[in-house]
Amino acid sequence: MLDFVILGSGPAGVGASLRAAQLGRKVCIVEQDRLGGICLNRGCIPTKVLLRSAAVFSQIKRASDWGINVKEPTFDFKRIQGRKNRVVNALSKSMQTLLDDCKAEVVGGRGKLRGPNEVEVVLHDGGTRTLKASTVIVATGSSPVKHASLPVDGHKVVTSDHALRFESLPKSIIIIGGGYIGCEFGYIFNQFGVEVTLLERLDHLLGDMDTDIGKALAKEFIRSGMRVITGETITSLDVKGKGVRVCTRAEALEAEKALLCIGRAPNTNDLGLAEAGVHVDERGYVKVDEHCLSSVPDVYAAGDITDKGQLANVAYRQGVVAVESALGLNSMMDYRVLPYCVFSQPEVAAVGLGEREAREKGLDVRTGIFEFRQLGKAWVSADTEGFIKLTIEATSGKILGVHILGPYASFLIGEAALVVKAGMRLEDLASSMPVHPTFSEALTEAARKFLDKGK
Repeated sequence: MLDFVILGSGPAGVGASLRAAQLGRKVCIVEQDRLGGICLNRGCIPTKVLLRSAAVFSQIKRASDWGINVKEPTFDFKRIQGRKNRVVNALSKSMQTLLDDCKAEVVGGRGKLRGPNEVEVVLHDGGTRTLKASTVIVATGSSPVKHASLPVDGHKVVTSDHALRFESLPKSIIIIGGGYIGCEFGYIFNQFGVEVTLLERLDHLLGDMDTDIGKALAKEFIRSGMRVITGETITSLDVKGKGVRVCTRAEALEAEKALLCIGRAPNTNDLGLAEAGVHVDERGYVKVDEHCLSSVPDVYAAGDITDKGQLANVAYRQGVVAVESALGLNSMMDYRVLPYCVFSQPEVAAVGLGEREAREKGLDVRTGIFEFRQLGKAWVSADTEGFIKLTIEATSGKILGVHILGPYASFLIGEAALVVKAGMRLEDLASSMPVHPTFSEALTEAARKFLDKGK
């Protein structure tokens, strides 16, 4: 009898496995695909490798900003893809070693619940195996959303899974969806010379973020040569000859390929959840409480299948919480302070409440913006575009949210998350003493500017 059977080896599954091993429990992970799940193989890691190559290429093209003369740079997309594959393989081997060291068994196959404490696995090498455990954690991740009116063929009309496997770049592409996935791929293709059109049905990019951030990112994308269309709905998508034709209410667009980035759906089909009594909503998400417990005792869920924010950091933490809760440690999730980032250039990051969200909650808030062009380090780095926007509770001065567009936003958001989690006020942040010159000064200077403005 095992202590834990975990379905899925993405961030949620690995987080759960490592925590269970630390606590001296016997663990078995069931993985139907490659170790590392979506994040390592078709999500976070491969995308960020491509983004890094795009950013380096962009910086080399700007070398003259630093007084460095470089001949017209070129790139080799096959080598870029080769590096991506090497990084993924290296991390996969490292993860296997980590799991071996903590004596977590990995079983290759597709698992299905046969009850709260029993999982049947159809093995890759044939046959079946039944696993029994005190606790089952379902962490099977998500897949790109597909739409009946937007038929995916894997060649002309593709998802992010297909785009990561491109052997060559298209001359033009229409990206449908201006969320973080669409924005990141838009930046990658744009930097490598692809003619990019980015379509978003809302009136600004990054609909889950502060409106000012989404609109500012669109301006930066347009400045880089990308076409951005917001507030427009697609009426049809057809494969025409050697390319695709996308019609909106206003115009017809043509390109070599169309990339659908319209969200991700939970991988909860055919897992035996309903038969085991686990409540799954109409969209396929497993309903969990703050301990990541499902509607059935001893069955927990973590990661993208819980609809609590499809982010690796959330998934990993949920896996840890599920294990600790199952062992009676009363661990709980806190979604109030959830940092997330879009790794385009400029980077975008946020934590806590944006202005619109705060006002929708009925809160009395003030907002303030600090532009990076007012920062010495930004001028040193030749990266002066962007800003930090603070959401402040009007009466107490408590910092409720931080939204950032600009250089090193992914670094700054960790510090900002601590500020929001600790419930710091403007006075607290304004009195800090960051090293000069650094980008960290931007947070402190934003608070100081806000205080001066309120006097």
